[in-house]
Amino acid sequence: MKKKITAALTAAAMGIGMCAAVSGHAEEPKKLRVMPLGDSITDGFTGQPIGGYRLTLWHLLEENGYADGIDMVGPQWGGDGIDPNHAGYSGYAIADIPNQRMGIYNFSEWLMQEYPADVVLLQIGTNDIISNYERDTMGERLELLVDVVLNALPEDGLLYLSTIPYMDADVTTYTDAYTAEEMDQAVDDYNAQVRAIAEKKKAEGKPIALVDINAVLTKDDLLDGVHPSAQGYEKMGKYWYGKLVEYLSRTGPVPPSEPEQPTDERFDAEPGDVYFDRNVDLLDIIQMQKYLHGLTNTIYAPDTGFPTDLITNTPWDLNNDGVLDIFDLGLLKRRVFQKNA
Repeated sequence: MKKKITAALTAAAMGIGMCAAVSGHAEEPKKLRVMPLGDSITDGFTGQPIGGYRLTLWHLLEENGYADGIDMVGPQWGGDGIDPNHAGYSGYAIADIPNQRMGIYNFSEWLMQEYPADVVLLQIGTNDIISNYERDTMGERLELLVDVVLNALPEDGLLYLSTIPYMDADVTTYTDAYTAEEMDQAVDDYNAQVRAIAEKKKAEGKPIALVDINAVLTKDDLLDGVHPSAQGYEKMGKYWYGKLVEYLSRTGPVPPSEPEQPTDERFDAEPGDVYFDRNVDLLDIIQMQKYLHGLTNTIYAPDTGFPTDLITNTPWDLNNDGVLDIFDLGLLKRRVFQKNA
């Protein structure tokens, strides 16, 4: 599995396809399988835009050279101009609500078996609150679903478990069971259960990470009091993109634990040699992407000793324009590709 994910990262980061020679035959590269899992917010309900946050997420993956190494999976289909597979079910709850709603837990074993995933982006619970159904035990139902997903993940897989955003009881027509304050409290109570499950499973050594969509969206980002507007979905897509890049960076090539220390002479680093290790390779691409995407504030590799204000005339600034941007990243990818062609 480690080799599979590394292969996906390599193909994505370099923006090229990969193939391995096996007994004289070319083999298709393995892709990282990502399942967006949840209710109508994952589905992209309201049609603004079609595909919801998945549209922004996919466009960012394409723009930054990751799309060729990623496969969105799930039985559902929808989204303009993107990999359309997903597992978002509009109107669904965590588990079946008798005489009201279907629940994802009730078919989750089938789902994970038929559509295996390496990474799952899970956000669920909104409809349980709208239905005002046994809110005190929502966490118990969620934990059953989480266990099914975790048990189905391969080695080096990961479940991202998300909080849910606030809803606006003063606007939405989906429920009249709450005042604005009561609905806010219901969301807070559920999100506390989400956080407790993530902490519990992580302490047990399970491959799970908490993500906080509630901190990303405000009520101003909602279209109808429940579902995000185009602006809200864009914020979500950017957030999920950052999480996937973090995952790819973690499972890809590991930076050297003791990078080569600079000397007073400072050898004349080749353009693109971000780590000052006398190599221009995938490791340099990953670090540059992390910096440009705001995932690190470190211009150079940790503990190299180089000051972080030396931007111009460095191996980072490949086009020597005094700015570190996507044009430098493009030149770096081209240099690595040509080197390995």
